[in-house]
Amino acid sequence: MVHIRILPVLALTLGVLGAAPAHAAALWAGADFRSNGLDAHAGSALLPVPLIGTIGVEAGVGTRYGVSGLSEVRAGGTLRDLNLPFTKTDAYFGGGLSYHLAASANTGLGVYLEGGLRGPLLGPLGWRAGLKTDTKSGLSAGAGLEVRF
Repeated sequence: MVHIRILPVLALTLGVLGAAPAHAAALWAGADFRSNGLDAHAGSALLPVPLIGTIGVEAGVGTRYGVSGLSEVRAGGTLRDLNLPFTKTDAYFGGGLSYHLAASANTGLGVYLEGGLRGPLLGPLGWRAGLKTDTKSGLSAGAGLEVRF
């Protein structure tokens, strides 16, 4: 008898979860001042995950202070729009492969991981702050702006 009462509740819960928006941006682009140089990134959403966030792909380029031209090109996956309750801030995490060009001290293929926080400023423009670590360039911190569409 108890399991018959639970079925409608479970069905309603799954329906709400399936229809709930993930508050996701479809496209985004941004630039950061980092502790080791300048960075730009752009990405696209692949799959909104209701009540969690968005799975997407992101690519970026970076240059190190004191080096002319690009020093890094990277591409990877990201989990974004992780809402922090009772704030207008969300978190992001990502990782992938990076290629460090001859202009940098450590040339070759590397692996990077990054994470941080984002929040709104005005309309689609927001702030972003985070940490990134790379097997070729080490740890860096940064802050910048991001536009979400």
